[in-house]
Amino acid sequence: MTGAHPGRLPMSTDRGMVHPVSDFEAPTLKPARVPVTLVVGGNDRLIGAVSEAAISAQLLVADCTVAEAASTAAELRPLVIVIPTVVYEADLEGYENLARDLRARLLVVQEDVLNPADLEEHLILLMNDAESQRPSWTGDLG
Repeated sequence: MTGAHPGRLPMSTDRGMVHPVSDFEAPTLKPARVPVTLVVGGNDRLIGAVSEAAISAQLLVADCTVAEAASTAAELRPLVIVIPTVVYEADLEGYENLARDLRARLLVVQEDVLNPADLEEHLILLMNDAESQRPSWTGDLG
């Protein structure tokens, strides 16, 4: 018969011996950390260029509107936020604060001047910098 029995601890076996398993001994799964870059207010060309550059950087790319930027960034916790210059300049302080609060890095780009190789290089550098500033990523929580 399987199932839980009141007053009895679950049992595990080790080389034929049976041991009670407490909550403290159960393995803890660590959440997978998927590096994300968020494109805020970008056109299709920018989103495509970031997506292409992100392949080598092994970044997941998400995009959102300007109105959704704060909530999407809080949910996804991107390492890099890519934003067109015109969008950034409309709320410079707000985007700087958002990136600071998330320990993310901003990549402000001219949508009409996109070099995929440069974009890839910047994404990798900023991603590595952001990862090093997040204790939950480095394991340095103390």
